Amino acid sequence: MLNKLKSMIKAIKEKTSSPKLQKIIKTGSQISQNIIDKSCSGISQAAKQLHKLGITANMISIIGFIIGLLAINFLAMSNFVAALICILLNRLCDALDGALARHTKITEFGIFLDATLDYVFYAGLIFGFALANPYENAVVATFLLFAFTSSACAMLAYAIVAYKNNARQKLEIAKSPFYLGGFAQGFETFVGMILLCIIPFCFMPIAIILGVLCFIKACSVVVAAYYNFVIAQRNTKE
Repeated sequence: MLNKLKSMIKAIKEKTSSPKLQKIIKTGSQISQNIIDKSCSGISQAAKQLHKLGITANMISIIGFIIGLLAINFLAMSNFVAALICILLNRLCDALDGALARHTKITEFGIFLDATLDYVFYAGLIFGFALANPYENAVVATFLLFAFTSSACAMLAYAIVAYKNNARQKLEIAKSPFYLGGFAQGFETFVGMILLCIIPFCFMPIAIILGVLCFIKACSVVVAAYYNFVIAQRNTKE
């Protein structure tokens, strides 16, 4: 059994290391990067035009949030196409408000507003999926909301302590070797919500996977906090 497993792993490595596959991966990566670059350029140009019209980043954040709330209504009606459109528009506004803030001035209130509305938006989507099919989705949606809240609370609690200590020593969560970076944050959640709109009948497995990722994220933040707030500070004093 062990030899068979080793041979399977070896075969997979040989296939993934083939020049043809490497070329396909490289081409796909270049295409993806070009799409990202063009999208960022387009968002930046749109932000400039909005700035000329006197529209602020906070206005865009609020507009995007209102559009996002409409997704909850559409989810409750099982209109997943309309919900998906609202989700995509919300994320577009999220990209626009950041670009617009960089063209003007990034403020602490703007950062607070953007983060708060994002958390409420994603929590609202989970609630919307529960309303779509309460009999089948309610329990799993509650689990996902529990996991999502755990991750959010860990991040926000870390931010509070880090901000409090910033006067005497700047503490960055990324300095911890135990922190998982952007793992289980906006991008994974965004992709998960899109998949749930496209294949809503797979809500249970996707929600469970997202929930587990959120719990892993919460644990990584707790361990990182102990490293930065206890071990790192102790080493600095010594």
